[in-house]
Amino acid sequence: MGSIDGPSDVSYRLFVRDFIEDIEFSRPFAVTLTMNSVQWRSHSQNFRHFMNRLNQSFLKSGYRRYGKRLTVVPIVEGTRDVRPHYHCIIDNPFPERDREFVETLKDSWNKTLLGQSKVQVEPMESNKWISYITKLSSKSDIRESVDWENISLPPGGEVI
Repeated sequence: MGSIDGPSDVSYRLFVRDFIEDIEFSRPFAVTLTMNSVQWRSHSQNFRHFMNRLNQSFLKSGYRRYGKRLTVVPIVEGTRDVRPHYHCIIDNPFPERDREFVETLKDSWNKTLLGQSKVQVEPMESNKWISYITKLSSKSDIRESVDWENISLPPGGEVI
C-alpha cells in the first residue's frame, strides 16, 4: 500500500518495469557501467557526457546535424557497500554495426571523468534484464535510481 508521500517502492518498481517494457527497441544491449565514487561531479552529469560522446561517435552527422539520439534507459545503483554503477539498456539501431557499437560504447565511457574500465555489454535477449535493473536491492531508493534526465526514447515510437 502506498504512503501519503507517494507510491511504495514495489508499485514504483512495477511502474518503471511496465514503462520500459513498452519501449520499442530495435537491437537493445544490456550495459553495466562502473563509476569512481567521486562525489564532486554528479553521476547524471557524467552519464550525459558519456551519451553525448557515444551519440556523436556512433551516429556522426545524424547526431550533429539532425539531432538523432540512441534510445537509452539508465538506472543508477550503489550504496555505501556497493560501488556506484549504471545499468542501462542502449539500443543499437544498426545491427550490422554491433561490433563498432560495443567498441564505441566502451571507448566513450572510458573517456568520461567517472568512468571505470569495467564495462559489460551484451545483447539483451529477454526482459530478464529489465527485472534485474529494476530490483530493489543495491539501491538506496528506487524512486531516485531512474535517471529520468538522461532517458532518450525513440521519436514517435520509431527507431532511428
